[in-house]
Amino acid sequence: MRRNKQDKNFFKQDRSRIIKDKRHDPYQPVKKYPEPTVCTMCGAFYKNGRWTWEEAPLESNEMECPACKRIADGYPAGIIELRGDYLLDHREDILNLVRNVGKTEKMQHPLERIMKIKNSKLETTVTTTGMHLARRIGDALKDANKGELEYTYEGENYIRVYWSR
Repeated sequence: MRRNKQDKNFFKQDRSRIIKDKRHDPYQPVKKYPEPTVCTMCGAFYKNGRWTWEEAPLESNEMECPACKRIADGYPAGIIELRGDYLLDHREDILNLVRNVGKTEKMQHPLERIMKIKNSKLETTVTTTGMHLARRIGDALKDANKGELEYTYEGENYIRVYWSR
């Protein structure tokens, strides 16, 4: 049966069929942090609903930020896998690019950080505290060095990035 736009129910959605998804990021709080709050590990400051690198007042609440919790637990939100002969020949330049993107992103967004860079004989693996940083690193590698780039989202809070050349 073909519907036309004059049918009043054409754009309505049956809300009774929507499934309530209870998945969430365990490293993001269910409710907002009390303001002002400072991270006891890195010194990031929570104000106006976001984390910044501003100086925190002396009377701030103290908590561990989500990025520091991820790092302490060793639970990344992004994994970047780098492979290929080009990587083996240009590893230092590629890692400098990765670190620079990580440093720039961390300055603007305190919860987006590189957790660890692990080199093996044939590949390099970079883990990040945020999905956005992992994607930005992948994009920067593709822009600067060409190669093949692939993203795989595993749930709504986890990404794997594959780059090779």
